[in-house]
Formats: sequence, C-alpha cells, structure tokens
Amino acid sequence: MVRILLFLLKSLVALLAALGLLLVVVAIGLWFFWQEVRDWRLADDNGLPERMVLTLDTAEGLREGPSQGPFGLPGLDGTPSLNQVLEALERGAEDPRVEGVALRLGYGALSPAQAQELRVALLRFRESGRFAMGFAESFGEAGDGNEHYHLATGLEEIWLQPSGDLDLLGYHLEQPFLRDLLDDWDLRVQADQREDWKGLVDLANRRELAEPVRENLQAVVDSHYAQLAAAVAEARGLSPAEAADRIDEGPYTAEAALQAGLVDRLDYRDRFEAAALDAVGEAAGLVGVQDYLDGAPEPAADAATIALLYLEGPLRLGGETEGLAPGVTGAEALVGQLRAVAADEEIAAVVLRIDSPGGSPVASDMLWRAVQQVREAGKPVAVSLGSVAASGGYYVAVAGQPLLAQGGSLTGSIGVAGGKPVLADFWPHLGLSWDGVQAGRNAGIWSTNRDFTPEQWEHFQASLDRTYADFIAKVAEGRGLEGAALEAVVGGRVFTGQQALALGLVDELGGLREAAAAAAREAGLEPDRPLVLLDYAERGRGFEALLTDLLRGELSGSAAGDLEALRLLSEVQALLRPLRQALAPFSANPRETLLQAPALGSGE
Repeated sequence: MVRILLFLLKSLVALLAALGLLLVVVAIGLWFFWQEVRDWRLADDNGLPERMVLTLDTAEGLREGPSQGPFGLPGLDGTPSLNQVLEALERGAEDPRVEGVALRLGYGALSPAQAQELRVALLRFRESGRFAMGFAESFGEAGDGNEHYHLATGLEEIWLQPSGDLDLLGYHLEQPFLRDLLDDWDLRVQADQREDWKGLVDLANRRELAEPVRENLQAVVDSHYAQLAAAVAEARGLSPAEAADRIDEGPYTAEAALQAGLVDRLDYRDRFEAAALDAVGEAAGLVGVQDYLDGAPEPAADAATIALLYLEGPLRLGGETEGLAPGVTGAEALVGQLRAVAADEEIAAVVLRIDSPGGSPVASDMLWRAVQQVREAGKPVAVSLGSVAASGGYYVAVAGQPLLAQGGSLTGSIGVAGGKPVLADFWPHLGLSWDGVQAGRNAGIWSTNRDFTPEQWEHFQASLDRTYADFIAKVAEGRGLEGAALEAVVGGRVFTGQQALALGLVDELGGLREAAAAAAREAGLEPDRPLVLLDYAERGRGFEALLTDLLRGELSGSAAGDLEALRLLSEVQALLRPLRQALAPFSANPRETLLQAPALGSGE
C-alpha cells in the first residue's frame, strides 16, 4: 500500500512539473507572438501618430545594458536601456513626425556618467529645433536628487510638483569601518593591499580613512561637484560661483526652487503632459521610447553594424550570471561573445561598454586577452567607460583603443587587495567548534577557521605582488605611460573621467555614440556612412534558444515564481547591501576580489 501511495505521489509531482513546463513554454510562445503582432502593427505608418511627443521615464533610474528580467527576455521589464534611449533621441531628431520629448525625472539610481550622457543627447535633440521638457514629482526625497537635476539641465523647461523637493546637495562619500565590530566578536581579517590608495583592507583594520585615501576621495567629490555646478551654471544662466552657491543652499522646497530660478513651473503631471501636447497642437500623441523604436523604419541598407557588448557588475570566472542575481559578468560568457563578433562578417567594429568595479584577476586577464584577439582579427574595439570602470574593469579596458569616458565616470583604482576573514575565535560565541582532516601541507590555506602560516602568508604576498606588477605592465603598454606619468595613476588611486583624461588614462570624453563613431573611424569606414549600434547579446535571442535553455534546466519552471523570487531577492539585496559592501573584499575566495575597486556608499 505504501509503495502504491509513493508511486501515485511521484506521478502527481511529475504531472505537475510537466504542466508547469508546458505553461512556461506557452507563456514564452505567447510573449513572442505578441511581440510579432506588436511589431507588425507598429511597422504600419498608422501605428504611430503623424505628430508625436516622445516620452521617457527615468524617475526610478535607467537601465545600463540588456534586460535582466525573468527568462532574460529583451525588454520584458518594460524599461528601455540607455542605448535604446540614445537611439530614439537620435532618430527622433531626424523624424518629421517627432516634435519634442517629455521626460519624467525623479529619485531612482542615476549615476553622474548616465546623467551626463543623456544630457548631451537631449541637448543634441534640441539643436534639431525640437523641444525637451521635464517633470518631477520630487528631485530626490531625502537624497539622490543631484543626478536627476543634473540631467534636467539639458532641458529647456523644468516642472516640479508643488509638494515636491529639490535635493540639490553636492556629493558625500562615506564607508563603514569594521575594526571595533570585529574586535567585539573576536573576528580577524588577514589581508593586504597594493598600495596606500586602494583602501580596501582599511575597512577591517582602521576606524577612519587613511590620509592618502581621504585626499584621493576628496579630489573625486570635488571633481563631481565642479561638473554639476558647471551644468547648472550653463542651463540656468548663472556664473560658476552662483551655481555653486545654489548647490550649497540646498535642499529646496518646490517654492524655494522656483524662487531660486532652478525650476520653471510648479504643477502636476497631468498638466505637464497636457502642456507637452499643447506645444505640438492638434492630432498629437504621447509615444513611449520603446513603442517609437518598435515602429521606427529599418536602418539604411548601407548602414555599418557596430556590435555593442557589456561588461557589467562584479567580474567572475564562469559562464552566465549565477542564480537570479543580476549584474554579474561571467568571463566565459563575454569571451564567447567577443569571439563571436570577431568571426561575424556583418560586424565592422566593436564597442565594449564597461560598468564594473572589477573582481577576479584571472577573469580580468581572460577578457583582456579576448579583446586583444578581436583587434588581432582586424576589428577595432573602442571602450566606453560607464558609471564605474575601475580595478579589474579598467584592467580589461586598456586592451581596447580608444578609451572614452564621461566626466563623471569613476575609473582607475590600479591596485590590488584581498585576504580572508579568520573566524576561529568567533565560533565559540555561537557555541560552535570545528575540526577536520587534510592531506597536503597547504590544503587549508583558504580556510576561514585558521590563520595563514608564515609560509602561506609569504605565498599570498607574492600573489599580490605578481598581480599588481601584471596590472601595471598592462596599463603601461595599453596607455603608453611610463616613469612619473605612470606612478601618478597607480597605487589604487580613483579618478573621475575628467581627471583621467588629463592623466592619460582615457583618450576623450564621450559616451556610446562617440565610442561608435571612434570605432567606425578605426575601422576605416566613411565618415558619412550610417551606423547601427547593435546590442549584440540580444541578437538572435529567439524562442528556440529560450526553449533549449528551458529544456536544459537553465530557466526556472514558473514565470510567476520567477517574478516573485526576483521581487523578494531585490528586497533582501537592498537590506544586505551595506554589509555586503563592507565584507566584499574579504570573501572566502580572496582570489576573486584581488582586483576589486573600493566599495563606497554614496549619499547625495
């Protein structure tokens, strides 16, 4: 009887699993069917109004690269990427149906580099004779208003909700120090760094910033502050000193912001959208960026294709992002993409977008070599530095040529650090003890339950020296730096893109569009030839590929389950982020953090 019940139970589980699989396949199929119908509908000229205002919502931030939503389906999260926004503004500036753009600003994560890149795109859009206006319920709410207002300085008219605020505050960087906490719990960290400006080991060994680190970070926030003040001065008709005074007088209530000449009108979103349509006249419609791109004409037949690849987030060995955690680059996956573009005859050149604090030195070296191989195959690789391209991220960048950054991009951190926590004295506080066996004198070198032996510590120091020397050599070769010029940029120092340009770490200031143009020049393409910047990771990502992944067990079996898991994961990640940043440099496998940029919390 028991065997019969177990058999029935197993059969029921198998049936439910099969039904779940079928539902996922049907859901994915319906999604692709809807995309095809939507594309067909929008391809017709009647799919879009004859006169339109493009709408863009950056209130909750802006996505850097391809969609990281459930199943990795492009655009499933409904948020256009930065590249898509730039493309829409570029096309809209030449489309007689497009009269202007209405931008919603706000409070979400937006980096200085992203704000600067989109601001320049808006200014170019306005140069075509079209208008650009923006609305915010609030520029930040108890913080995070700087970059949304920085972006707003690219608009000709700024609206603010009467109950909102303008948190134009300047820049504030701070980080936790764990020395007292670790001492209280008998926790130790055995770690070291190259050199004084790296600062990672200070998290565990100090109670305050070391002076070299303090001076370096002060220069970084001063640079960001000056760039913000310059944008405010240009947009609001102020002198640089007056713009700096406006920043120092923040935060502002809506009425105070209006009186200070920082916004143009206090009103609500419905009236803002009505005003945008009124500026166009009859038969006008509001059209989202994604809808506009879906309905836009195909590129010119003679357009050259530039492949856009992304290095996003911490860099690790392995393939695709592990589990459900977005924003982690597996080196093997990106190496595969680089090899594919090298062999793809339709690709004229490559833009590698880097938005990464670094990570594994071995993974960094893999990608450095893969970039070189693309160039050896005869295809230029221009590197676009995003919000942060530091440590291992910059290690990869120096393999390309040329390097471009925004003034607010964080880069450099040419140094190494790492180590391990030692928990032997901590476990008794929890009533735990550990014991075990080993074969091999150094088999337990990375165990967190014991110190390094003198021999092991010497081995670890040698690994730091070797990695640091290799990093410096690659920077010297890739950037043509030597002597005092090289010494001025190494040691773990961090720079803004504006500072990096003066020091020779990047070749010019610019974003994705400028990087694509630079790649085209390197490829010898005609200056007036149209270009298509293609998100290469999404190329050929069709139903058959997704179904194959599903059958291999690489996708979870329930769309609803995925969505709920992602929601819960994001909440947990938000709660753990400060602690994770503090402990990141001292993982159980320090070899994955040797090329990690300093983990700094920022308040704006």
